Amino acid sequence: MTGPVTGARRSAVTATAMLILCSALLGACGVPRYVPVSAPDTRTRIFLSRKESEDLRRGMRSYLESIQGIVDAAGENDMARVAKRAEASGMGMVADVSPAIITRLPPQFIVLSIDTHHKFEQLAVEAARNGSSGRTMDRLRGILANCTTCHSAYRLAP
Repeated sequence: MTGPVTGARRSAVTATAMLILCSALLGACGVPRYVPVSAPDTRTRIFLSRKESEDLRRGMRSYLESIQGIVDAAGENDMARVAKRAEASGMGMVADVSPAIITRLPPQFIVLSIDTHHKFEQLAVEAARNGSSGRTMDRLRGILANCTTCHSAYRLAP
């Protein structure tokens, strides 16, 4: 980059850094790569059917797709698109979750999941009203903190 660093460029750099962070976190989904192989995995194992596991993973990929879309849109200061991408992972996603799977998930996992959907919803509402790229990044920090907390505490059992 040449010339002075403007707010838009700073937002784009911040957005790119967050996207790289998200990619690194996605790569850590299974066995954590930052822990030696000999270290025990102390995360709570979640036992689901193959289809239920696939559905849960699909939901997590939806989070990442939303985050990528939000970061891209925020980098261009397109708050309408930020709102649309955030809404995609909002509370509407919960409507399709089977009650049968909920009974087999740890309660704190469910709390984190609902809170994450709620945080996406809040980001969507704020962006649609009068959001800013900076505030969007603040909201994403909270969402990613939930993702990190969940992936640190739980794993899908094979």
